This record gives sequence, structure tokens and C-alpha cells, in this order.
Amino acid sequence: MKKHIAGIVPVSGLRADFNMPWHESLMPISPGYLAIERAVAECAYAGCSTIWIVCNDDVTPLVRYQVGEKIQDPVYAYRHFEHCKNDVKRPIRIYYTPLAIRDINKRDNLAWSAIFGAKTAHNISKRISKWLTPDKFYISWPYGYYDPSCVREHRKTILETDFIFTHDSKTIKDNLYLGATLRIDQINQLMGEVRQKSTGMWKDREKKERLPITDRFSYRNFDLSTVFDSIDIKNYQHGEIRKYYPIDSWEKYKYFLSSEEEVNKPFFLNTSEWNEIGYDEEV
Repeated sequence: MKKHIAGIVPVSGLRADFNMPWHESLMPISPGYLAIERAVAECAYAGCSTIWIVCNDDVTPLVRYQVGEKIQDPVYAYRHFEHCKNDVKRPIRIYYTPLAIRDINKRDNLAWSAIFGAKTAHNISKRISKWLTPDKFYISWPYGYYDPSCVREHRKTILETDFIFTHDSKTIKDNLYLGATLRIDQINQLMGEVRQKSTGMWKDREKKERLPITDRFSYRNFDLSTVFDSIDIKNYQHGEIRKYYPIDSWEKYKYFLSSEEEVNKPFFLNTSEWNEIGYDEEV
């Protein structure tokens, strides 16, 4: 039976200095090709059955307009020797989920978006059917660039084992925006560590002493390395990314644009939506 890997694309939670009228995930990396689209394409190359974009309600409309509600699996998008090419296509459904209101300004960092998105995907899918429950989750970040097509050669390994990408022997545990898989037990572990690692509102609840405002809810300021440091990757399979560029700040973004890296938009990234019930597909 084909395994269900849910792709998680964390959008909300980045503290950046772009100050643009649009969200940081919508920064262009080549003409007509945005950072969020690269992350979605990576999930598709990794073999994800569904993709969950974690972004707040004020960001969702524009992201949804650009990305759409489905993309085609690149392995089955176009097979030249198939007689009926449309019959073998495998659309990948894209869902949008916001962070919980209770987490805003308390634990809403980028890593938490990935954790919360994975937990949400698991809970919703499980309530529909146990057969739809994701076996694991593939995290893809919009704020680092590497060619998403290089993920395809690791597709089978990603489906069958725990997998993480590296660059110069560094991973997400070193604050690099590289793809990695997480299991639901690891997600639960990370959620359980929130109160252990961070402060809350109270210095002494019994005495009703509150912490200074700047010291409250420290989790919201955690980076990837602080959140994921407890994840054991000793038995993970590794894939090396040779060319990697962080694009989470203006200076790093400028460096990426000034590089000679050739960036091409994947052929299967075409904005499309599911038709309403009773409507035929437009030809």
C-alpha cells in the first residue's frame, strides 16, 4: 500500500527585514516563480500525497491565489509514451491551515508552524479515516533555496525511511532551511517540550508574580536549532545539497540574486483549483 506522506510548508513565524507590501514567502526567486512555490514543488518531488501550507488568515488569500489548491505529481504529470496521459496523472491536494489563536505572540515561530501544521494534518486526516492518516511528514521551507528537482532522486528513500538533507554536514538543527521528515511521535515530543524549554507568563503563579513583558513566552523567539535540537537524527538517511542559499533576510536575498545560479520554474506548477460539485472540468 502506498504510504501517505504529508508535506508541511511553514509560512508564518519568520522574523524578517524585507518590509514589503507582500509576505516574505512571496518573494520572487526568478520571473514568475516565488519562494513559496519552490517549497511546494519540493514536497511534490518528495512524493507527498497532500501538502499543508501553514499561514495566518491575513496571508492565506494571496498565497492561495498564487499557489492554488492542487498541483500534479511531477513523476506522473507527463508520460510521453502513455496513450491516455490524463488517466495516469496524480493530483496533489493543497490545504491551508492557520496557527491557533492561542499561539499568536506566544509560540508562533517558524519551527512551531511546522510542528503545528503536522499535528493539524494528522488530526484532521485521522478523523476522516485511519487510512488517510499520514505515515510521516516532510517539512519544506520557503526561506532557503536549492533546486527542488534534486529531491526526486531521494524520493523512494524519503518514502521508506527517516530522511534529512544536509549542506556542508549541517541540517535544520543548524538553522538551515533544508527538507527533513518527522514522525508523529517526534511531533508529539516537540509539542511536549514547549513548556520545558520556554517561559510562560508567570514567575511565581502562587504568589501571582508575573515575568517582565520582554521575558514572557520566550518560545516565540526560538530558532530552528533551539526547537529541533532534541530530535535524534543518528539513524536518518542523508542527502547532500551542494548549492544552498538562505533567503530569510534582505542581505542574504541580495546575495542569492547576485549569484549565477540558474533558477527555472518547474513545469507542473500551474495554479489550479478544484471545481465545485456539479461543475465539469474546463478543457
